[in-house]
Amino acid sequence: MPPKPTLSPRLALVADLTPPGCVVADIGTDHAYLPAFLVAAGVAPRAIAADIGQDPLQNAARTLAALQLEDRVALRQSDGLAAFAPGQADCFLFAGMGGTLITRLLAAAPWVNAPGTVIVAQPMRRSEDLRAWLLANGWHIATESACFDAGRPYHALRAAYAPQTPPAQAETRAGYAHYGELPRCPHPAARKLLERHRHWLAGRVQALAQSGQAPAEAARLRTILLDLEGQICL
Repeated sequence: MPPKPTLSPRLALVADLTPPGCVVADIGTDHAYLPAFLVAAGVAPRAIAADIGQDPLQNAARTLAALQLEDRVALRQSDGLAAFAPGQADCFLFAGMGGTLITRLLAAAPWVNAPGTVIVAQPMRRSEDLRAWLLANGWHIATESACFDAGRPYHALRAAYAPQTPPAQAETRAGYAHYGELPRCPHPAARKLLERHRHWLAGRVQALAQSGQAPAEAARLRTILLDLEGQICL
């Protein structure tokens, strides 16, 4: 019997947000730990493990061979979603890359904006870029979760494409792209991430105020900061 795959807390966070029954595509898969776990656990009937480089795909192939999952997890060399076509996956996973990069990869594949498609993403930085893109392109963030892994806070979000659904009241707030659904996550790692972002915004506002440059941008960020501070205090 093959060994059962295990995940780090960071990747387990992504797995927990993946809806059951979806064909998943793990973008930037590296060792394919995430799609292997989802298939072995019965969350996904099958999966595609994609990466831009051959070396990561070779790592992934070794993982799948050891777990005897080669027939249920396909390997694909792809720069983001470039080698994908509509209908090949229901849920796209992005873990271990920045929010700006995730946004660029999604924007380069407009066909991904389709009813029934789900995105589960774990932006390592600049999560506000990803949230802003999702909101601007008809996506709604259903939930966000957080955890600690080796003492470091991480978070992940799940979004569904629903352009006909009116935006929720929270999504219209000035700072929503900067905090999303994290204020509703009870895990202490969520508070840590929110406080860290508050500190970054406060520093940015102070720097702009001291320089006297870009007063409109300083005012915009100050409004976002006040909104974020209100969410932290809830």
